[in-house]
Amino acid sequence: MPPYRLILTSCGLTSRDLKAEFKRMLGEGGGEGKTVWYLPTAPLRDGMPMSFVNGQVADLKREYGFERVEVIDVEYVKGDKLKKAIAELGRIDVVYAEMGNTYNLRHHLRDSGGDQLVYAAMDAGAIYVGSSAGSIVAGRTIQMAFWKDWDDRTAEGTIRVNWEDKELSRGLDLGGGRGFFPHANGQYGRKNWQDAQARKHGHTDHE
Repeated sequence: MPPYRLILTSCGLTSRDLKAEFKRMLGEGGGEGKTVWYLPTAPLRDGMPMSFVNGQVADLKREYGFERVEVIDVEYVKGDKLKKAIAELGRIDVVYAEMGNTYNLRHHLRDSGGDQLVYAAMDAGAIYVGSSAGSIVAGRTIQMAFWKDWDDRTAEGTIRVNWEDKELSRGLDLGGGRGFFPHANGQYGRKNWQDAQARKHGHTDHE
């Protein structure tokens, strides 16, 4: 299997270069006739309203001409219900994992059976677009979120997970064993700060 097709960002497809690369990856016709599975699980547990999700969906359709952008939240759609919902989409061309609460997204992807459905879509050639939390979850470990410690580890008191546990904090690992750290600007982009965080959290064993 060739390497997975990923676009991992801090704030989504916001720059001209990112948009151009995404269009290149989509190929001729852009989003015409293509389907997106949009994951709203992170923003809706990070203080963002459904209107934010709706706006993002509208932007994807307008910018890239997608025929279908289906919002399926793995916090609420799980197990056989999730399998059926994904099967009804047919071919998934893009998995879009939105910004927000990293822990909520990771927990519910695993709890719902979503992990395997993401892998199946990727194996079939889908593009994974990660924005902030979605980018972290794509990596080897979501403990990358520890580095800044911005996110509520209980997702507004709705989950109880020991995120210090290396196994429970494993990400989707779509990037060949790498961890991903978005928003690496200012002091967070300095190598000495990043090296210190890697040592502090036991992340020196991988890129």
